[in-house]
Amino acid sequence: MRTTKIPKILDLGMYDEEYLQLIAQGRDPIQEYFYKRQLLRAGCSSEDANRLVLLLMSQDLSADEKEIVWEFWELVLG
Repeated sequence: MRTTKIPKILDLGMYDEEYLQLIAQGRDPIQEYFYKRQLLRAGCSSEDANRLVLLLMSQDLSADEKEIVWEFWELVLG
C-alpha cells in the first residue's frame, strides 16, 4: 500500500490575497512566519519581530548591513 505524505497547513494569520501580494513582491511569507515565531519565543515584541524579519529578508541591504543584521539575529537567538 502506498502512503501519500500530506503537507502541513500553516495558519500564517493572513488571507490568501495578502499571501499572494507578498509572493508578488518577492517575499517569502512562510520563511517570515518562522523567523517571527523564533523571535517571539526569544522574547521580542511582535512589533520588533516584524521589523527584524523585514530586515532579515530585505534584498536592499549591503553585504555589511546583512552581516550586522545576522549577527544581531544570532545574538538574540544565541
